[in-house]
Amino acid sequence: MLTLGARIAEIEALYTCVLDTTGTRAERRFLAELAETGARLADEAGTAARTARPRPASTRPGGGARPRPRPRLRRRIARTQRTADWIIARTGRRSG
Repeated sequence: MLTLGARIAEIEALYTCVLDTTGTRAERRFLAELAETGARLADEAGTAARTARPRPASTRPGGGARPRPRPRLRRRIARTQRTADWIIARTGRRSG
């Protein structure tokens, strides 16, 4: 999960660079890096979702076992992919 958090931070940094960039050439380079990083995040998140270990049953008083975390993780992956696509599409429209 730490790796996924680092990728998200990298995406945020690249997005900030795209917004702050004034030259078209530099903006294209940052957008390409943003797309690459988004793809890496999606791949790593997909791998994490497939290899996630089931969590042990809850030991909370009165609480049963938690639902499996995979559907939630998949929703997060999908949301992150949509966000990265939205960012790329939005910045792409501004450049030309």
